[in-house]
Amino acid sequence: MKRFMPRARSIWTTSLCLLFLAGVNAAAADKKDVINQARNAYYSLRTQGLSEFQCDMTPNWDALLADAKKANPQAADSAISMLRQLQFTVSVGSTGSAKVTHNTVAAGNDQMAAGLKQIYSGMEQMTTGFFDTWSPFMIGSPFPKAEGDYELTDHGDVWNLSYQDGTTQVLTTMTKSLVIRETKVTSPQFTSSIRPQFKSSSQGLLLAGYDADYLGKSPSETTHLQVGISYQTVNGFQLPEKLNLSGSYGDTPFQVEVTFSGCTTNPH
Repeated sequence: MKRFMPRARSIWTTSLCLLFLAGVNAAAADKKDVINQARNAYYSLRTQGLSEFQCDMTPNWDALLADAKKANPQAADSAISMLRQLQFTVSVGSTGSAKVTHNTVAAGNDQMAAGLKQIYSGMEQMTTGFFDTWSPFMIGSPFPKAEGDYELTDHGDVWNLSYQDGTTQVLTTMTKSLVIRETKVTSPQFTSSIRPQFKSSSQGLLLAGYDADYLGKSPSETTHLQVGISYQTVNGFQLPEKLNLSGSYGDTPFQVEVTFSGCTTNPH
C-alpha cells in the first residue's frame, strides 16, 4: 500500500484545491449577485431611457425673505417683486452634471448689482451641488458594476461596500434588503457623509431626501444639509418637482425651497 501513498496524497491535495477554488468562485459569484440585485433595486432614469431633461426653477422668494419682511415689509416686498423677474433653468444630461442658466435683471445701483450677482452664483452652486448628490442615486446607479473592482464584506445585518473612483474612496453601508444607510466619500478636497432616505415605486427605490455633512479643508467650508425631494411624472420619467434644503454653511444657516416646472425630456 505504501507505493500508492504519493498518488493518494496528490489526489487529496488536488481535491482540496478544487474545493477551495470552488469556494472562492462561489463567493465571487455571490458578491456579483448582491451588487446586481442592488443595482436593480433602485430607480434609474438612464435605465428608463432618459438622455437628458430640462426644467425651469422658481425659488420661493417669500419664504427666503420672511425674516427680512418682518424687519422691513416695504423693502422686502420691493425686493421680492424684483426677484420674481428672475428666470432660472437647469439642464441635466446623462452623466448627471447640471448646467444652470438665467436671465438678467437691470440693477438700479452697484449694491443691487452685487446682490444679484450673489443670487446668480448662489443658485448655480446650490443647484449643481444638489444634482451632484442626486444623480448617482437617480440617473445612474449608486453602486459599481458587478464586474468591477470593489470589496463587499458581510457585517451581520449590513453589507459594507468599498471601492476607489479615481482619487476618491467610497464606502457604502446598506442593509441586507439592499437599502443604503450611509455613503462616505473621501477625496483630497473634502470628505462627506450622506444618509439617504428612499420611497418605493414600481420601478425601484426613489431618493426622497437625505441628510449630509460636507467637510472641507477649513471649518468655514463645512456644510450640513437636510434635503427633502418630491417628484412629478414627466413623459413617464420621475423628475424633481419640489426641493427643500435647510442647513448651514460654516456659521451661516440657510433654508431654500425651489419648485421645478415646465420640464422637458429627451429619451435616448
